[in-house]
Amino acid sequence: MSSSVSVPQSDYNWKISVLYVAISYAVTWSILFPLSMVFNELNTIDREIWHSLGSIGPSVGGIISLYVVKKKEGLKILKERLSKFSGTSLMIIPFAPLIILLIALIFEYVFGFFNLFTFFQQNSIFDLLSLIVFILPSLCYGFFEEIGWRGFFLPQLQGKFSAFKSTLILTIIWWFWHFPAFFYRFDLIFAFVFMLPLMLTGSIVFTYLFNQSRGSLLMVILLHIFYDIVSSHDISLVATILVSVFFICMDVRIFKKYGITHFSTFERVIL
Repeated sequence: MSSSVSVPQSDYNWKISVLYVAISYAVTWSILFPLSMVFNELNTIDREIWHSLGSIGPSVGGIISLYVVKKKEGLKILKERLSKFSGTSLMIIPFAPLIILLIALIFEYVFGFFNLFTFFQQNSIFDLLSLIVFILPSLCYGFFEEIGWRGFFLPQLQGKFSAFKSTLILTIIWWFWHFPAFFYRFDLIFAFVFMLPLMLTGSIVFTYLFNQSRGSLLMVILLHIFYDIVSSHDISLVATILVSVFFICMDVRIFKKYGITHFSTFERVIL
């Protein structure tokens, strides 16, 4: 597939990409590998707070790498993209996982498959604090990951590669960045067999949303948070499956309508 939109040009420095990946891995792995060793000995609050802290790796790597490449201008660009609102036409996409979850829960409640009180009991949600702790990983990973992955790394890669190739490279590195969590957060078969292709279907939508919004980190942060809320807490298997189907349908539409070069109407976003 191809696109009629011209390809942006940018100097690509592979050493900066290596620096970003090295910092992201080093920070997160130094936090999460120790957690994996004592996970079963901790209470729920300590587990979730410690796990949430592991999300800062990509943001630390992204901010340092942006400063190395662009100095203060890089930090200014990051700040602008964090507050950038692209308009109402794209807002349905970030909120789609949450909408799908609510619809699924309504149907499950009507047919007797979901009970809110039982769900709160099973997940030790007894007050506002425990509710915050329950969603804390989704909030932290949705925000701090995107500072690095889409705030720095995707635009850095898109200065050299097509949107599709950039997304593929990012997804592989992003998937393996989760490695310490394979030992306490995910089923190993799921982590090694199914997680990467599922992440790729989502990453394509993330890249589309980022490029189509002309670099709105706010949009991809919201999508990441709401997707994690749906997929990371076993709230509704039906909703998780439907969100995956939504991403696959979006992928097909993106490839068919925009091609692999930019994944959007506009030129792909670069640093």
